[in-house]
Amino acid sequence: MKNMDDSTRFADQSKALWLQQNNSLNMNGSNDVLDDKLMFNPPSTTWMGRCPFASIIATVITLCGTGVFCGCLYRALSISIQALNSAFEIEFEMESARALQTIVIIISTVMCSLAIILLIVGCLATGATRSQIYTGFRSRLGGRISTGFFTIVVYVLFIVWSGVTVVLVVPIIAYYILMKNCEIKIAQINNHSVQKLDECLSLRNFGIHSFENKMSICSSQLIQFCNQGKEAGPLYIAAFIASALIVLGLVHYLCCLVANYAHIKDGIKLKDYEEAIKEELELRCEIAAANRKRNDL
Repeated sequence: MKNMDDSTRFADQSKALWLQQNNSLNMNGSNDVLDDKLMFNPPSTTWMGRCPFASIIATVITLCGTGVFCGCLYRALSISIQALNSAFEIEFEMESARALQTIVIIISTVMCSLAIILLIVGCLATGATRSQIYTGFRSRLGGRISTGFFTIVVYVLFIVWSGVTVVLVVPIIAYYILMKNCEIKIAQINNHSVQKLDECLSLRNFGIHSFENKMSICSSQLIQFCNQGKEAGPLYIAAFIASALIVLGLVHYLCCLVANYAHIKDGIKLKDYEEAIKEELELRCEIAAANRKRNDL
């Protein structure tokens, strides 16, 4: 993503060229040129024109979101599987559990790699660097194709991560319902309720019916299950927030890629504009020098 406006950059270069011409005239003995300190401010932050600040912000947001998402979801899935296995005797196959954890690791690796690649693309398409990289027709065509390809990829990922963010609402709602039921059931256990069923938590109350697995837990098992739920719930919430951050980072990337595509496409026009400014300044300097020589005679 371009940090400085191209017209501003060209104006700075034009000022620098004009200053150079004026200094050369001053060395030849001309006293009619104004002091450069009064006319221009020499650019001291040219490195900013090569720094893709927008892409850096998007990369930081995406990497932070990916790290928190994968770490929290990995731990939350482990706790949830362990809690269901111990409380309701629902036997998850170890291969399935490991597959889920492997998927989380793969997602983390892919998103981090993509973020770094998009940052590199942003650096190549930024300001002064773009004017040096995308100079010929083939290089500009390759830049437009690569930028368009990554735009499509990021858009697809934006849709996918938006769906993931919506799906993560389900365990958060389940966590809220579970905590409310746990508060009621634990209070009844502490008060030694007359009805034994009041001290139990049944999956049938949540619309889950199975004849093969244990459907209710009571007393100590209920307390243990609730404690595990208290540990897993905040992790799901953190994963939800991290997923929303990833969506935000992808939106930033979309803005950067679309802008970079337009900058690469119009790069030749901006370069011609810069050359025209240089030619005009050189012509003015030559005319001014000729006039001064004529006056000296």
